[in-house]
Amino acid sequence: MKVSVEELSSTRRRLQVEVPPERVRETLEEIYRDLRRRVRVKGFRAGRAPLDLIKSLYRDYAYQEAVSKLIEETLPKALEEGSVQPLLTSQVEPGSLSPSTPFSYQAIVEVKPQVDLKGYKGLKLKVKRAEKVKEEEVEAELERMRDYAAKMQPVEDRDQVVEGDWVLLDFEAFLEGRPVRDGRVENHLLEVGSGTLVPGLEEGLVGTRVGEEREIPVKMPEDHPREDLAGREVAFKAKVKEIRRKVLPAIDDEFAKDMGYKDLEALRTKVKEELQRRRQEEERLALRQAALEALLEANPVETPPTLVANRAKELLQRLRERSGPSFPEEKEEELLEQCRKIAERETKVAFLVEEIAKREGIEVSEEEIGQRLTERGTPEPLKADEALRSQVKGDLLREKVFDLLVQEAEVEYVD
Repeated sequence: MKVSVEELSSTRRRLQVEVPPERVRETLEEIYRDLRRRVRVKGFRAGRAPLDLIKSLYRDYAYQEAVSKLIEETLPKALEEGSVQPLLTSQVEPGSLSPSTPFSYQAIVEVKPQVDLKGYKGLKLKVKRAEKVKEEEVEAELERMRDYAAKMQPVEDRDQVVEGDWVLLDFEAFLEGRPVRDGRVENHLLEVGSGTLVPGLEEGLVGTRVGEEREIPVKMPEDHPREDLAGREVAFKAKVKEIRRKVLPAIDDEFAKDMGYKDLEALRTKVKEELQRRRQEEERLALRQAALEALLEANPVETPPTLVANRAKELLQRLRERSGPSFPEEKEEELLEQCRKIAERETKVAFLVEEIAKREGIEVSEEEIGQRLTERGTPEPLKADEALRSQVKGDLLREKVFDLLVQEAEVEYVD
């Protein structure tokens, strides 16, 4: 077998492979013998038809099978002979097949680019400094916790809705007298005046009595996501089932105990520590992001086009699955291009991280993978899943590499 390799770019190689005619004949004969055993020819018992008859009847099929088999069997050896380590094979062009002449084909494969690291230590980073948590921020967080712990109590001294009430209601939308698809909602808890529903609907509830069904005409916004409703007048039939008021607890020692703390001072301390921890985590992530941008700017990397295209399609498919019926088909090409840019960036980062890890001897142990899976609350049966462990290993390796980049960087903090 003869193999020649041509470098098309830093990420693409063209292999020209020539298979000797004796190998071609052996492959064809093997296929014909297998056909003779398997196929039934009229007038002959299975396996008894003359081989020459099998060759005349199934020549085209045998030649197609021989081409596929020769490529499948010789391409891995050709890559090995040519010292090519492919990421994927993007194209194979077979030549014509004849038992009396060599069979030739060419394969274009994509390979990892040669990453020439020009600089990853001493990166100049500029990030916002994590500020100290102020007392008013602690108070705001306590208010948020207080609001979360609030209880809803029925309003018994009146039966008419006013702005600011919480109401439990059913409503249904009608367009030109017909029910709107997916337009019926039951037992919806709403704060009247919060602006969570379409403009005009909440205002129309003011003055409604418990048990009363009221029709509220609403002009839908021009930019409403439902094209069949945008800009049109929709009638909502709403029925208030109950009026409630939110009762907030006092922020005191009893409140702190309900939250699981000794007293209010202990709760304040914990809230402040948690807010400060979040600030520090935001700073750490900002440093990593700044390191990523600086690394990419200092180290241009060519990416394998087919690898990037395949990843972009995968990202678009995930977006389609998450969006469901609301996926904007008319913007598919635009979204695919955005996915391609994301995939290209992902690929560049992966190559750079791999090369830095290799140079610095950074590794991830099986124990570290197991610990991260435990931290994530992964069920025991899933911890042995190879794909999941590989993903976690990649995450940990990136974290270690970017921790190194930040540690070795020149950081300028700004207020």
